[in-house]
Amino acid sequence: MGIEKTRQVLARHHRDGEWFAQLMKETYDGRFDEQFWTTWRQQIEPLLSDPPVIIDLGSGPGLFLRDLAQRYPAARLVGVECAPYMLTAMGELPPSCEVVSEDLHDPHFALDDGSVDAVVASVVLHEMSQPVRTLREVHRCLKPAGRLYILDWVRTPLEQYIAGESEEDKVFGDEISAEELDDLFTHFIEHNRFSADDLAYMLEKTGYKVVEQSLLKEGRFARLIAEKL
Repeated sequence: MGIEKTRQVLARHHRDGEWFAQLMKETYDGRFDEQFWTTWRQQIEPLLSDPPVIIDLGSGPGLFLRDLAQRYPAARLVGVECAPYMLTAMGELPPSCEVVSEDLHDPHFALDDGSVDAVVASVVLHEMSQPVRTLREVHRCLKPAGRLYILDWVRTPLEQYIAGESEEDKVFGDEISAEELDDLFTHFIEHNRFSADDLAYMLEKTGYKVVEQSLLKEGRFARLIAEKL
């Protein structure tokens, strides 16, 4: 796709970039909650080297990188982010963190084959027209039996989506504006790009074994843990 085109797609998807970066900060604890960290401790942490190498795909404003730096002070932490407003929102990160600006539609990380312990992709794959090249590049970088932790929106029926995102009576009533309706339905399309089974299928076709696949938030979100074969 090319990094400039990807940036244009993200800008349309996120509407107001500065506002969206702030939203990602405000909603961070809801994504990286105790359930996330419990799964991390069970599925990822026992496999980490000392010190570990961890990649965060679509790092946004960098809060997850900061969390990892606190948990693993000696780790090498690589964030991947290309949206200018997210890079600005990161500010100064801990010394163990480095950020690379890569187009995830065709990434080429400056990392050796089999050098990475774990990779996290939180609410990033649904923004991509195709994640195949990313899954393949992550596979190249992961150590044997290294793991990829995916947390993302997945396809769900409109009724179920609206019930989770808005009040049904409001959506079909007279008070809601055309702009609000447009925003809701645009996000519905964007958030429904892949099903959980679609993600599992692509993982299996790019060299992984899915060790966990769980639906969250009444089926609107999914968590997948995949291991490099």
